Amino acid sequence: MFTSVHRHCGVAFGNHPDRLVRIGRLLTKRLLIFLIALAPSVSLARDWHVSNAGNDDADGTTPATAFRSLQKAAGLVEPGDTVLIGDGTYTYTSPPNAGGSAVLKLTRSGRPEAWITWRAAPGARPEIRFTGWGGIEITASYQIIDGLSVTGGNDALTLLDALADAKNLRPNPRFNGNGITIDGRKSAPDAKPHHIIIRRATVAKCPGAGIAGLEMDHLTVEDCQVFENSWYCRYAASGITTLNNWTFDDAPGYHIVIRRNLVWNNKTLVPWERTGKLSDGNGILLDVTDVKKDGATNPNGDAVISPPPAAASASASTPTPAPTSAPAKPTRPEWKARALIANNVSAYNGGSGIHTFRTRHVDIVNNTTYWNGQVVGYQELFSNQCTDVVMLNNIIVPRPGGKVTSNSRNTDVRWDYNLYPAAQSVLTGPHDLVADPRFVSIHPDLREADFRLRPDSPARASGSPELPQPTDLAGLPRPADRAPNRGAYEQTSP
Repeated sequence: MFTSVHRHCGVAFGNHPDRLVRIGRLLTKRLLIFLIALAPSVSLARDWHVSNAGNDDADGTTPATAFRSLQKAAGLVEPGDTVLIGDGTYTYTSPPNAGGSAVLKLTRSGRPEAWITWRAAPGARPEIRFTGWGGIEITASYQIIDGLSVTGGNDALTLLDALADAKNLRPNPRFNGNGITIDGRKSAPDAKPHHIIIRRATVAKCPGAGIAGLEMDHLTVEDCQVFENSWYCRYAASGITTLNNWTFDDAPGYHIVIRRNLVWNNKTLVPWERTGKLSDGNGILLDVTDVKKDGATNPNGDAVISPPPAAASASASTPTPAPTSAPAKPTRPEWKARALIANNVSAYNGGSGIHTFRTRHVDIVNNTTYWNGQVVGYQELFSNQCTDVVMLNNIIVPRPGGKVTSNSRNTDVRWDYNLYPAAQSVLTGPHDLVADPRFVSIHPDLREADFRLRPDSPARASGSPELPQPTDLAGLPRPADRAPNRGAYEQTSP
């Protein structure tokens, strides 16, 4: 049988080369037809341009034909595209959006191999300014925000007006808007946003949270400056927050990464509407990744606002319809991934420098916290009702009268190789140091401060090599051949 088949093949091809040519041409033709049919589903990555001098009637494909508004580009981007944003200030494009929606709403997702990038053009420093519910709102996935500034309206607000607004049933967005929000609360359970990177951003003066991730997964916030946020909102916000993480997959590695950020002077001055008391205003907060238990609610920004009263009926004889109850929200799956908070400086915040509440599986490594708890008196760095938290190589300096940490109903917390200036017994490790860290220069504005270590600092080369971080806050390499420094900086002063 084998011989017969072989012989047949020899007759078909070996003795008739013209048939081989015809078959080759037929296969080539069919391949071309297939590629042409496939072409509409294959898009090539392209650059879009937005400029203060642009025009939304232009094509946006070059700097000379840039769009004027960010949202124009948002309606055209496809997976793999990059939007390059020029110098200038960007705000609402039409009156209906003013005071309500976000300036930039990202609803189109990229793909794992083709992220969508929003980036400052080379040499440019674009700024998004908002007075409504937010600067950037992200409900899509595979998005990169790179080098943008988002500024809220705190400078034009007063605490007296914010306190008065907090008594109103319907909140005014002027007092409650977030800088950058990744928001999955209204998305279907299988359509929550995920894989978001926010880097080299400046988020400041927002009445609500600076950067908040709500019901999402796979978020990285790195090399950002986040300051003077959360002052006027009624929702107990913080500088950088994740809340109710919603599992996307079980991929290994960290799903939440908050690293190399400067975070300062975020605080709440308006009582949280759920308790009537001041709450949160933390520099960095990971909030509620476990499942709901004992009827407890989280203390950060997920309060449900009651609907406004129904409008009066046009006729006294016409009954007012009964209010319709909201459909039950789907049960949030327990988030079992891991989070990393590393190489940050968090200082002068109203709440904790770094805080975890009802959160599991967190590594808090090589951070520097300084004089936090300025409003609500929280401890510098602490976990509350958490499981599997590692706190290693941190420098923790409380304000006068403040405390280093707390240990409230935690399980499986590892604390070691931390440095703090006065002895404490709440959490201690065999390699802790009680000493002055000897910073180079301290200033309440972290853009003016220098929290590097002087050459005589005991925090130098005394940390643990466990959970090694490749770089410090300045992006310089951590050593591989000796013990790293404690705190956010590896290098010392010149």
